[in-house]
Amino acid sequence: MNKRGGGHRWLLLLVFLTLAGPVCGHTEREDGYFTLVDAEGRRIARTAHEVKKGDQYLTADNKLYRVEEVKENTAHLRFVRQVNLEAAIAPSFLTRLTSAVLRLFPGKEKYAQSDNRPVAIYHTHSAESYVPTDGRSSIRGNGGIFKVGEALAQALRERGVNVIHDKTPHDPHDALAYDRSRRTAAELLKKNPIALLDIHRDAVPADEYAGEVNNTAVTKAQLVVGRQNPNMKANEAFAYQIKAVVDKKYPGFIKGIFYADGKYNQDLAPRLLLVEMGTHANSREEAERGAAIFAAATKEVLTNAGASKRAVGAGALRSLWWVIGLLVVGVVIYFVINGGFGKIRTSLGGTGGGPEGDTGLDAPADREPPKGE
Repeated sequence: MNKRGGGHRWLLLLVFLTLAGPVCGHTEREDGYFTLVDAEGRRIARTAHEVKKGDQYLTADNKLYRVEEVKENTAHLRFVRQVNLEAAIAPSFLTRLTSAVLRLFPGKEKYAQSDNRPVAIYHTHSAESYVPTDGRSSIRGNGGIFKVGEALAQALRERGVNVIHDKTPHDPHDALAYDRSRRTAAELLKKNPIALLDIHRDAVPADEYAGEVNNTAVTKAQLVVGRQNPNMKANEAFAYQIKAVVDKKYPGFIKGIFYADGKYNQDLAPRLLLVEMGTHANSREEAERGAAIFAAATKEVLTNAGASKRAVGAGALRSLWWVIGLLVVGVVIYFVINGGFGKIRTSLGGTGGGPEGDTGLDAPADREPPKGE
């Protein structure tokens, strides 16, 4: 009996440890960074994210690469294809059909979009800071990243966007940070945001993110999509939408999209992205200016109007197909009550073939007979 009880306790402990482990954790280097190179040895990007075989990187000029091998601090890439962002984000036939039909049901369309839905901003790595301005790369509980997030929020508000900027700290910066920020993201989702942005900064040399817009120094941005998450395709589509509109206004401002081996809590929502605004070696003022540029360029996809132009939400699709399904069921019930489907053929004028095998297709009644008959 004691052995059996001990076995049960060990089993319960194993289950507890499994459930208590990091469900969304993703490691980042604190002792350096990875350099991503192509087959010719040319540098494609640098990142402090842990890089693994199978990760992918979409460059500023939309070349997609896949990580084939990682040796020490170098990730070797294979070119996959040139991505056409406009084609990739074009609405599917089903989406266009749904949008057209939704216009026949104004109430459903309004329900699906909801007026003035907010953009939610939060920070998983809340201690991240910018050395030239903040003096340190990390300030626990009050990192410079909060001010970059506020610059983004303020720039969006100035453009009429409703914004929630959550400043909950999730320190320390460890593998469990995403578990802690998951609770924050879940709470923000209760407010029905149109998008969630987890704002970070990278930890690579300053020139990796250094940029210039209108003769003013800014930091570029990088988007991160988690590969280990069921919403990956939806998150990718959202990232493509953002990059496509930014590329039109500020080409090269988004330096790339990194597909990393993690979730980043993106399994919680289809429009949740991790955004890197500069690196620890850039000044915070440059990152704040970069955040304002990001806001100015992305308003189109961070508002209800912009989102509805690109795609119809899952809620709208479900609402529409419920309406269509109920309509079909109603038609079926009507014909069953009124004598079955045999009357359908009669009501359609006998088309579809009768007992004599006359389909009515060879000699329509209203066709003129050939001359000479």
